[in-house]
Amino acid sequence: MQRRSATADKLYDVRFRQRLRRALRAPLRAILVWGLALALLLACGLAYVLAQDRGNRLAAAQRQSLALATGADRLLQLELDNLSQALRGEGVGAQALLADAPARAPALIEASLRGLLRRHPELHDVALLDAQGRRRFGGPGDPHVREWALGSRRNGDEVFVGPYRRLADGQAVVTLALPLASGDWVVAHWRVAALQRIVGGVDAGRDGVVALTDTHGLLLAASSAAAGTTGTRIRLPLGLVRGRPQGSAMGMHHAVFGQQARMLAVSGGGDYPLLAVAGLSVREALAPWWWFAGAALSLYLLYLAGFGYLLGSLRRAEGRQRQMLERLRRGNEELRLAHEMGGIGTWRVEADRGHVLLAEPTGTLFGAPQLRLSLPAFLARVHDDDRARVEQLYDQALHGNGEYNVVYRIHSLDGGLRWLAARGARVQGRDGLCMTGAVQDVSERLEAQARLFDAERQFRLVFERNPLPFWLFAVDGLRFLEVNQAAIRQYGYSREEFLGMTLLELRPSSEAERLLQDVRTPREGFDAPSVWTHQRKDGSLLSVRVHSADLDFGGVPARLILAEDVSQRMADERELAFRASHDVTTGLLNPRALAEALDARHQAGYAVAYVRLRGLALIGATLGQAAGDAVRCAVAQRLRGLGERFGLTAHQPSQDFVLAVLDAQQLPQALQALLEAVSAPVHGGAFTQQLQAHVGVALCPDDVAGAEETIGSAAQAAHAAQAQGRSVARFERSMSARIGERLRLAGRIHQAIARQEFELHFQPIMHAGSGAPCLLEALIRWPQADGSYIAPDQFIQLCEDTGLILPLGRWVMQSAAQARRQLALHGWADLPVAVNVSALQFFDGDLVADLGQACAAAGLDADALHLELTESSLMRQPQQALEVLRQLRALGVSVALDDVGTGFSSMAYLRDLPLDTLKIDRSFIADVHRDARNASICEALLTLGRSLGLDVVAEGVETEEQLQWLRAHGCDQVQGYLLGRPAPLAQVIDALGTRNAVTA
Repeated sequence: MQRRSATADKLYDVRFRQRLRRALRAPLRAILVWGLALALLLACGLAYVLAQDRGNRLAAAQRQSLALATGADRLLQLELDNLSQALRGEGVGAQALLADAPARAPALIEASLRGLLRRHPELHDVALLDAQGRRRFGGPGDPHVREWALGSRRNGDEVFVGPYRRLADGQAVVTLALPLASGDWVVAHWRVAALQRIVGGVDAGRDGVVALTDTHGLLLAASSAAAGTTGTRIRLPLGLVRGRPQGSAMGMHHAVFGQQARMLAVSGGGDYPLLAVAGLSVREALAPWWWFAGAALSLYLLYLAGFGYLLGSLRRAEGRQRQMLERLRRGNEELRLAHEMGGIGTWRVEADRGHVLLAEPTGTLFGAPQLRLSLPAFLARVHDDDRARVEQLYDQALHGNGEYNVVYRIHSLDGGLRWLAARGARVQGRDGLCMTGAVQDVSERLEAQARLFDAERQFRLVFERNPLPFWLFAVDGLRFLEVNQAAIRQYGYSREEFLGMTLLELRPSSEAERLLQDVRTPREGFDAPSVWTHQRKDGSLLSVRVHSADLDFGGVPARLILAEDVSQRMADERELAFRASHDVTTGLLNPRALAEALDARHQAGYAVAYVRLRGLALIGATLGQAAGDAVRCAVAQRLRGLGERFGLTAHQPSQDFVLAVLDAQQLPQALQALLEAVSAPVHGGAFTQQLQAHVGVALCPDDVAGAEETIGSAAQAAHAAQAQGRSVARFERSMSARIGERLRLAGRIHQAIARQEFELHFQPIMHAGSGAPCLLEALIRWPQADGSYIAPDQFIQLCEDTGLILPLGRWVMQSAAQARRQLALHGWADLPVAVNVSALQFFDGDLVADLGQACAAAGLDADALHLELTESSLMRQPQQALEVLRQLRALGVSVALDDVGTGFSSMAYLRDLPLDTLKIDRSFIADVHRDARNASICEALLTLGRSLGLDVVAEGVETEEQLQWLRAHGCDQVQGYLLGRPAPLAQVIDALGTRNAVTA
């Protein structure tokens, strides 16, 4: 029987699995079908949208090209109308002079024609011809004027436009002819170059073209070189010009201006036989469309990926759900195990038979190996101390004298004891009277209760022995209910004193109302901590962070308090707040805090004086940070007095101070006092310093709106004062414009660095004696679109000011390293390249790492490049400069000191610096062969270089006399236009090869 039952269970499991599999696969098929249909619909929709968008973009480009052609045509018509009126006026005037003053007419007509040419420089010449085209006055004659004029298209009495031609002087012109009533002609040659101005400024995009042609496609002018050469014919589509004597037309065509497809539009052919043709690049017009198409394709692919992921997820879900079959099959077994693990079971006692029947897991609870045992056998497993009580309660319940509810111990199968809670009642079953009920293993619950008791005891210990003050107080009346030893130590009261006090006695009287309001606010768990002021028994105050929670303490609503002493932390926060709004060294406000203070006054009519002190940073760099701070504090002390007198004072590290004059009418007195304060010498322990101040002044609200803007405007004025060498400068709107121009140029520089628009030119440095090349100096150039260059002195200093010199300097090093590699490939492996390094690169950048990376990228050793540093830059921070130079010397890098003699360096520092070369500034080389002062300086520098064991290079050698003088006085190397101008690397390599050939 049991075997048949097992077979039936297996058959049921198989059928159930099949039905479940079919039920799960049906939704999956539906999702697959609908998902593919939606994919097809989405593809069609995206294709339609892309097609519509492409058409719209082409239509927009067509309209734009038509607008450009129409605009150019209008300008052309206006120009021709203007010339027509001018020629008509000359013709009519000439006829009048011939009629009224025939004797004087020739001279007057000639003068009038010359005046016309002066007024219209676009005309090459003007002539008055007779009916046969012979010259009467002005320029040359034209015997064929009637032939081409009558064949030219004309409307009304407008001027005839003749053919394109080139004159004897090579200028391209178009002939204009105006017939007069007398049969004479006024003929002028219109310079084709004048037509270029009509289309030259038209913005047709990067690849767009706007051109002027005649009706046969002869190109007269174009906005781009892509249209072709002036005077050549272009192949205009017949559909755009045939059958259209006037008006405009458009369409998309290929190979009209170059090989690109363009949206063409033609306008003209009205009064004159000239056309305006505009063509916008289809590729440029559709460039955004390709991005749109890519986004649409990405969206479609994203949908397909998501759909595939969904199908995969559903298939995985199907697999998971199939696993439910096995779980359902094992459900009964798991339920049994759950009862066993939960310690729950059922039992039944047949009263008439005296047997105890146990459910399968219950036998384990009762410690019985079988599921049916006699009542005495069951009672034998009950603990001896509990057996009589269990038997008594059972008998009472069996006879209807009470409920069977008992907790007792029983011997388990492993020999241990388990606590059981049994409940039962007498019931009348089919087989007669019986007792039935449930039993639960409560061993863990009782153990948990024991642990809870231990936890309460431990909490008491934590409360009593916690190093932080703890107490309980009644919400009603605020009386203390309990307090720990830490609170007793912290506040100085005894436990008895605490329990006789209220919470109000720990707080200053000023916080009583706030405390009562806080107590009335209910808590759920520990609330967010808050900071209060408490008072000790001795009257001292302390700041505490209070954590509180409401609880029931013996039936009394109470609140538990943990008080954390945060007095030191609050003091630290106050210190941080001071540091956030003040300069720590001087104790003055910082500019932001000053601006907030001025704005908080909500009063206008104040002035701001921004003081820029020159020399403070140099003091710190040369005399030490302590000396620099001492000078700052001395200046700050002077300005603090001015702040108390006139308003407020702030400090902008490290060289700028700000004085806010709250009453603008006192500005003159404040400025005078300010200049006196900052111009007075500053005396230190072992030094006296004279500082130079530049002051910028701005008013509020005369110049700007808010305090921050006012301070900024004053700073701009101070910058202008420093640049102009003035002591005081008032803010002007033009300063913002100049600074804005500098910012725009800085933006252009940033873009130029990113786009690598800069290029390097190289100037050779030669041996003074042999004339052989020693090395090449890399010089940066910034080419422009028009072929010109922006001089380095216009952007290098701006790069220094904005920090852009760091990425620009890295690019120069990388490019110079690549150039050094090219030199090696062309046979100049021993010819180094020298790179100029700015002070910002030297001190604020990682010069050694940048140099190593540039050389490594080019496959060179670090000593392949030489570095040039100015004398003044090294003297900014001599100690740091010495450390960096030592690192470079360790790498074998040769370092030259540039512009020697123009700075104010110490010979002691120069002696200690690990240098290889001195470069004499070009200002001393000028006239060295005939200027005694320059000659003396050069001789001294040459002697200095020899005494230090350094090579000496003379810059700016431009004459043979200078070169001979330097050779005669032992100069090692020379550089200048006489020996070679800066040029691109390819030209320099060619020049070096030519020099070698000549020398050989």
